[in-house]
Amino acid sequence: MKLLTKLFLIAFLLNINFTFAQRDKEESTSDDPLFTVAFEKFNKKQYKEAYDAYTDYLAKKPKDNVGLYNRGLCSYHLKDYKTAIRDFNESILLGRKLADVYYMLGSSNFSLEKFELAIKNFDTSLTYNPKYYMALCYKGAALNDLKKYDEALISLNFASTIKNDYEPTFYYRMVAKYYLKDYAGSLVDADKALSLKNYYETHFWRGTNLIELLRNKEAIVEYDTVINHDPKYAKAYYNRALAYYDLADYEKSIADNSKCIELDPKHAKAHYNRGLSYFYSKKYTQAETDFTSCMAMGIADYKAYCFRGAVYYFLKKDELALQDLNKSIQLKDNYETAYYYRALLKYATADDQGCLSDCNKALEYNKAYDTYYTRGITKHQLKDYEGAILDFNESLKLKPNYFLATLERGVTYYMLEKDELAKADLNKAIELDNTTGRGFYFRGKIKKFANDINGCCTDLKTAEKLGYTKATEELTKNGCK
Repeated sequence: MKLLTKLFLIAFLLNINFTFAQRDKEESTSDDPLFTVAFEKFNKKQYKEAYDAYTDYLAKKPKDNVGLYNRGLCSYHLKDYKTAIRDFNESILLGRKLADVYYMLGSSNFSLEKFELAIKNFDTSLTYNPKYYMALCYKGAALNDLKKYDEALISLNFASTIKNDYEPTFYYRMVAKYYLKDYAGSLVDADKALSLKNYYETHFWRGTNLIELLRNKEAIVEYDTVINHDPKYAKAYYNRALAYYDLADYEKSIADNSKCIELDPKHAKAHYNRGLSYFYSKKYTQAETDFTSCMAMGIADYKAYCFRGAVYYFLKKDELALQDLNKSIQLKDNYETAYYYRALLKYATADDQGCLSDCNKALEYNKAYDTYYTRGITKHQLKDYEGAILDFNESLKLKPNYFLATLERGVTYYMLEKDELAKADLNKAIELDNTTGRGFYFRGKIKKFANDINGCCTDLKTAEKLGYTKATEELTKNGCK
């Protein structure tokens, strides 16, 4: 019944050099030395100086489409994508209708997150060069961002057949496969991408796939790599916390969620997931604070209400517990976890019929060992011993060494005067956990009926030492004192 808010995922824009090489002066109609200066500045990655030199050149040769294209490349490198688009479009109007200029136009729109327009640009580029693998790759990337993963996969698959060592193709195909729930395939592409470039975002995605494949320890190694690269990467702490949670290492999960919240105080999912780790660590006050915080930040869904209601139950705030659990069921009427905790609440408040009703409802949606156990002890309370036995049997089928179900089935067999069955279960229960007095108490009573007075007294004395108060009266009654 552990429910986490899912992995935080985003289709990352890679810091990839999209650019095609600038066009040399042989393609220009001019032999102006300003063009040569600009060209050389660009090659030295002095993009601002190159931009200024091309601007001076274009003041003299305003219709040189090569100069316009190259100045657009300068603007692209300076991340002035709107200015780059202006120059690329003007270059096209002056006759430069080539694959590379449409590709760079698409790359600029991609960087501005104008994904539909970028796809049109890439498609136009591909009409001039159908095997332009970079255009195919980033068309796939744009389709990913539009959540058209099947279409993205087609484009990326084609790109990979043209050039099988272009890292971005495998990176973006990894993303598409992840969202198509092909986690094993996504992992293969992550490994291929990492063999070409050790990019930390790929390690992040590799970790997300490993979590989905229940390989949490390996996922933690990937997030360690990401965090070593960028210690302020909140999402990596968040996802590593999920892996620790799945391993039931709640202390480390709490620490990572806390770090995520430190870096991103409004990260509602981190509050929710930290609340779950506090809950399963039995730190109910801290869990209450986190669930309340995440609800204030917008995660006021059926799961948040359910687990805050469960927290209130354990804190014995019965009215608040009932309010939240009712709200959870109102929001999702087939949510078995809310019915389960409301059943516990009703059992604790002596509403046995209400408890049975909620257990029945929970079991409609999920055959859980603890729900069968709860219904079993409720039936025992109502003296439906045969019904209780059936429920304890179901609980133990699902969890064979479940101490509580073994113990209570033994007690119920005692009530049915099936002493051999009772003794077998009580022996097993004591073997599983010898710190609970109830098992010793009822085994002592069975030994009394078998005329094993010494054995009876020994068990009753153990029960008394373990704090089972009913044992004291039995000790006196049987002359064991």
